Amino acid sequence: MSGTKGTLSVESENIFPVIKKWLYTEQDIFVRELISNGADAITKVNKLAGIGEYKPNPKEENIIRIEINQYDSTIKFSDNGIGMDADEIDKYINQIAFSGASDFLNQYKDEADNQIIGHFGLGFYSSFMAADRVEIDSLSYRPLSIPVHWQCDSQMTYEMEKGKKDQIGTTVTLHVDPRAKYLNPEYMERIINKFFAFFPTPIELSFIGEPTDTNNRYGTRRVNDTNPLWIKRPEECRNEEYIDFFQKAFKTGTEPVLWVHLYNEELGVKGLIFFRNKESFELSIDGQVKLYSNQVYITDDAKGFIPEFLFLQNAVIDCRELPLMVSRSAVQKSENVNAITNYIVEQIAFKLYGTFECERDFYESIWDSLNPFIKFSCLKDKLFASYIEKFIIFKTISGKYVTLKEHLEDIKAKHENIIYYISDDIQQAHYINTFKKAGIDALFMTHVVDQPYIKKLEVKDTNLRFNRIDSDFCEALKEDLTEEAQKLAEKDEKILTEMFNGLIEDKHLSIKASRLITKELSSVMVLNEEERRVRDTIEMYKATGMDVSKFSYGNDVLLLNLNHKLVEYLLKNPTDHDLSHLVKLHLIDIARLGQETLEAEQMSAFIDRSNMLLELVIER
Repeated sequence: MSGTKGTLSVESENIFPVIKKWLYTEQDIFVRELISNGADAITKVNKLAGIGEYKPNPKEENIIRIEINQYDSTIKFSDNGIGMDADEIDKYINQIAFSGASDFLNQYKDEADNQIIGHFGLGFYSSFMAADRVEIDSLSYRPLSIPVHWQCDSQMTYEMEKGKKDQIGTTVTLHVDPRAKYLNPEYMERIINKFFAFFPTPIELSFIGEPTDTNNRYGTRRVNDTNPLWIKRPEECRNEEYIDFFQKAFKTGTEPVLWVHLYNEELGVKGLIFFRNKESFELSIDGQVKLYSNQVYITDDAKGFIPEFLFLQNAVIDCRELPLMVSRSAVQKSENVNAITNYIVEQIAFKLYGTFECERDFYESIWDSLNPFIKFSCLKDKLFASYIEKFIIFKTISGKYVTLKEHLEDIKAKHENIIYYISDDIQQAHYINTFKKAGIDALFMTHVVDQPYIKKLEVKDTNLRFNRIDSDFCEALKEDLTEEAQKLAEKDEKILTEMFNGLIEDKHLSIKASRLITKELSSVMVLNEEERRVRDTIEMYKATGMDVSKFSYGNDVLLLNLNHKLVEYLLKNPTDHDLSHLVKLHLIDIARLGQETLEAEQMSAFIDRSNMLLELVIER
């Protein structure tokens, strides 16, 4: 063939600024494109061999080789695929608008399934993101083909002539700046592992250059796993393999508590979803979701394609029909997005349902790790919520795990449709102990996601009422009194109200007295649940700097237990002013401590008063 020179044929005046500034969002992407092109070439030649149009060397392994040469500042990407002749290079390289992969599929659409992952042509030009000059040496699989040498610089002028390549395949040589980071074999290996850690075609990386402490171990080595766990059928995998894959793929020493193996040939979706443990959640609420296409990494930012709630977990999802898109918007426009998303949601829900039904004890043992994820998912995804809400469980203060339905049945006789819950097991420890002694159950709902989830449940069922354990619990703890006993209690309440007048400066605090079923509780602060929620909202706004002076905080109730000895003492010794005064002040502070922290002056007075009461005990 005679040598030719020319200028690349493109509609834009200069394709390279477009490539560098718009088409690709990260410079490293050229590695993905060139390896993908090599993989396409190998796929094509294998398809041709399968239909009898090419006879391969049975001793030759399909492989992609990458050679870094620091001495001449080059990086070579070689494959032993289909190769190209001069006409094909002119069509697919010199005329950038064409796509070799698309043409190949059109020609062999009846024999070849859609496994061509790249587009040799436009994707090839991403190499100019790293190189100022690029060469191609190629030999076509066709008999009597003439090898071709092609080179081009960033000015878009090319030369094409007869080459010297004697093996079928293609080698792309990038001439880079001697200071380029891509000449570092460790950096190159990191890029390869990002995109091709689980690629089905073997990738070999070799290094020629001055040895250092970090690269001395490099010679020639395989850098990818060609048979990742997710491409196997679930029944072929062992638990140990899932754990090992999780730790290697996500570089963690922790173990997942549960996993879902996606395997749907019809949709072309395979993958692994791992449920992280509680400790991992506490370190970082965000998980890692890696999207692949035919074992080629695409992105870890696939919002709009993967259910949003899934980003709390770690997952690898491989979609066969997903091309190597260069933007997230293109990923979101895939025709199968809805079907794939629904399939993923269903598989997660079915896994949780199956674990709940068949392994209830195990399900309960991992619930602390599942809890925030499942509730958040129900808030974000209606489809998921419709599947899983019946199998959300809650830990009770009695130590059991129950579904909402089970709990409502348990409390039906005592306080139907009123659910008491704990939001802070330390701050509300006094109330928890009181409920336990009274034989009244409550649910632990201490995670930040529980408050919006409570609102969701109340909206869904207007008959349900959630009361925090320190709010509106009086009715549950009151004794059933005869009419006469109730009148006596009301009389005592009036006496106590008069006793405490003047001691309480807070105009929003009122005094109530009742006979409670527990004798250990002397006094507590009680706030209406709705008013408490308003108060919490006001405090939240206050923390942001908003002026909340016009908002009302609602009314607190100081509830005195007529069955406690201290309250009985006050009623029996109305003239013992000094000691009664100390007891009344102490009852107020004890009630406050059960719900909030005392202010500095209040705490100091409480400690002084405690010492005085102890001195009186000793003296008596």
